[in-house]
Parts: sequence; C-alpha cells; structure tokens
Amino acid sequence: MSLFDKFRKNSEPTEYVEAWKVIVSGTVQGVGFRYSVATLADAMSIPGTVKNNPDGTVTIVLQANKGKVDEFLKDLPHNLSPFAKITNMKVEKLENVGKLHSFRVLY
Repeated sequence: MSLFDKFRKNSEPTEYVEAWKVIVSGTVQGVGFRYSVATLADAMSIPGTVKNNPDGTVTIVLQANKGKVDEFLKDLPHNLSPFAKITNMKVEKLENVGKLHSFRVLY
C-alpha cells in the first residue's frame, strides 16, 4: 500500500450539491458584468463562479436550490453595472458538482 492509497481510503467522499449553469449573452464582457454577478451572489450567500467565454458570453455557476437561483436571476438585471445589458440567459442543471464555499470571478 502506497502513502497515497492510505489517504484515499481515509478521505471523506465528495459532497455533491445542487448546481446550475447559466450562459448569459448581451453586453456582458468588458463592462463590469462579472463583478456585478459576484456582488449579488455574495449578497445572497450563493457560492459559485463567473467567467468570460471566447464567444462573448459569460458562464455563471451557482450552487443553490432552484428557488434561490430563480430569485438570483430575477434580481440580476436590476443589479448590473450601468454599461451591461442582458439579452438572453440559458439555464441548465449540472450533475455531480463538488461543494464550493465562496463565489469567485475566474479569469
């Protein structure tokens, strides 16, 4: 038995939580959109991530129940930087996502 096997057997299984991916399009890059998302997520105590995509969209991952995600998405357009504008949001449930503890802006 190697040292790594010993730790693997003693480690706790990963805790999976409900998570949602939101692809947002519009004027969402270069206008403070990711920081608006992070500020709202922090205010609502929702862990997750936000990152720019090469195609000009932004991906948001939220770990919360569907009701809280719906509330976040309803509030988001009212909490944007003044230069950002959302034209579309596509939401899908993610499977087997390990628990996050905070919200992070990814680069």
